[in-house]
Amino acid sequence: MPAPPQTPRPGLPTALRAWLDRRRRLPRDARLYLIGAALMGLGHGATWVHLNLFYKAAGLDEHAIGTLLAVTSIGGTVVALPAAALVERWPTGRVLAVAALGFTVSLLAQIIVPDLPAPGLHLPLWTLASVAFGVLFAVHHVAAAPFFMRVAPPDLRPDLFGLAQAVETAATLFAALLVGWLARGVGDAVGSEMRGLQVGLAVAALTTLPAYFVLRRIESAPAPPAQAPGTRRGWFAPLRVSDKGLVARLMLPTTLVGLGAGLIIPFLNLYFRDRFHLDPGEIGTVFAVGQVLTTFAFLAGPALARRVGTVAAIVGTELLSIPFFLVLAFSTTLPFALVAFWMRSALMQMNQPISSAFALELVPEREQAAVNSVRHVAWNLSWAVSTQLGGLWIAASGHTPPMLATVCLYVLASLTFWGFFGRGRTRGRPRGRPDP
Repeated sequence: MPAPPQTPRPGLPTALRAWLDRRRRLPRDARLYLIGAALMGLGHGATWVHLNLFYKAAGLDEHAIGTLLAVTSIGGTVVALPAAALVERWPTGRVLAVAALGFTVSLLAQIIVPDLPAPGLHLPLWTLASVAFGVLFAVHHVAAAPFFMRVAPPDLRPDLFGLAQAVETAATLFAALLVGWLARGVGDAVGSEMRGLQVGLAVAALTTLPAYFVLRRIESAPAPPAQAPGTRRGWFAPLRVSDKGLVARLMLPTTLVGLGAGLIIPFLNLYFRDRFHLDPGEIGTVFAVGQVLTTFAFLAGPALARRVGTVAAIVGTELLSIPFFLVLAFSTTLPFALVAFWMRSALMQMNQPISSAFALELVPEREQAAVNSVRHVAWNLSWAVSTQLGGLWIAASGHTPPMLATVCLYVLASLTFWGFFGRGRTRGRPRGRPDP
């Protein structure tokens, strides 16, 4: 008796055609967001890769740099919950455009400063600009995730989350190369590394300005209110959630990852400068290669979640990153450190879009902005605390001890997330909750 015919698994061309078809089905507002996010990513990438080097060239130590990074997270923490109310009342395009414009102004204000006699005199302005960074990026990301859930049908949401992360990461790639090249070229020409970094960062900041004009064209309305039209609703009503236990379970792993990340991730550019004596151009190249891999990781994340399950993908990628982090901690050989840095970053970033979509699909639509804000609060607050500690720790003991502490916190976060959501959710998509 002949065996029954089997349905062939889709090959690469079929999967690629399906991927391209999903991209073509993205609505206009989603496409506008992606263009604006790419422009914003140029400025964010410049600050992520080179701003610490600018601080260092200006004479600040790791403790002072950690303080500036901490106040950035504090700014994001303070504004994250009010931003949830803001995005319900204002059109998304207006919120995103204002955040983009404010980011450009705050970055320019920080790097175009008078030549004062002592580097410490720059700190009040840099502190204010760092707070503005945190505030504006919190508003941007709090507005973005619920916007994705509204404008994209359910089958496109994981791809939209991944694509949004990917275009920002690809923009960071170009920013890392451009700013590094400018910093080295101008610095060599004028004999000042700090001046070279100023020029490179200023150019990157100006390239983010068109994002304001792109994002303001988004026509998506605010999130639908949770009560009948004409009923008065207070500002704090959008912050209410019906399942506080679920929100707590979502927050705890996020907090643990934020604590671990803040100890060392903001200082990785200084790690390559201090341990391997790389210059700004070389560090920009290192981060640019990492962004290439991370871009592919963002795009591959949703496909991995469809194949092995959302929770398994999130936990698996976090645990797989641990060996590379250990290599990074102990390596004194640059090629080994580079491979470990690139692989660790790609694996950890792969789960970001799917974990964001997972969290928002577990709650009713009217609570998505609040839950997204709470997750940002958990991340930013834990990052602020550990970044301050990380700067002190690195200044006193080097980079290896904080990296080992980060490994422990990542493992604990992975086990906690699996314990909360692994049973019964290891395959397929999470069970969404409709509005009651």
